[in-house]
Amino acid sequence: MRKVILSLFILTCAVSAPAQTGITPLPKEKLEGVPVLSLPETVVKELYRVHRNGYGHVFEKQGRKLQQRFFDQKLAALIWKDATRPNQDEVGNLDFDPLYNAQDTQIKNFRVGAGAVKGTTATVPVTFMNFDQKVRIEFRLVNTKAGWRISNIDYGQGSDLVQILSQPL
Repeated sequence: MRKVILSLFILTCAVSAPAQTGITPLPKEKLEGVPVLSLPETVVKELYRVHRNGYGHVFEKQGRKLQQRFFDQKLAALIWKDATRPNQDEVGNLDFDPLYNAQDTQIKNFRVGAGAVKGTTATVPVTFMNFDQKVRIEFRLVNTKAGWRISNIDYGQGSDLVQILSQPL
C-alpha cells in the first residue's frame, strides 16, 4: 500500500512540476510570423467541408477569402481570374466541380488519404466513387508562412487545375 501511495505522490509531482528541458518557450507575440504547422490532409479535409458539395462558394466571386485561405497565391489568383471574368454570361474554364472533377456528382466511399510530405511540399490523395466510377485525385500542397496551401489539383492523365485555369478565357 505504501508503494502505491508513494507512486501516486511521485506521479502527481511529476505532472504538476514544469518540465526541466532548459528550453524557454517563446512568448505568444514572438510566434507571429512563424509558419503554421498543420497536416496537409487536414487542409484538404477542411476544404471539402467548407465547399459543401458546391454550395460553399469557394470557386465563386464571393469566395475570395476562402481562395486565399486554401490555395497558394498562384492558384488563388487563377481561380479569382476565372470567377471575375468579364463576361459572366459565358462559362469560364471552371465548368465542373474541381474537387470532384465532374459536373454531376453522386459521391460514395469518400476518403482523404494521409499526406506524403517531402520538405516543403506534400501530396494528399483523395478517392471516392462518383456514380459507378472510381476516382482518384491528388492534391499538391506547399508549406508557406501561413501554413499548408494547395498549389494544384492533379486529375491524372495529364490534366490538372492550374493547366485548366491557365487557358485563355
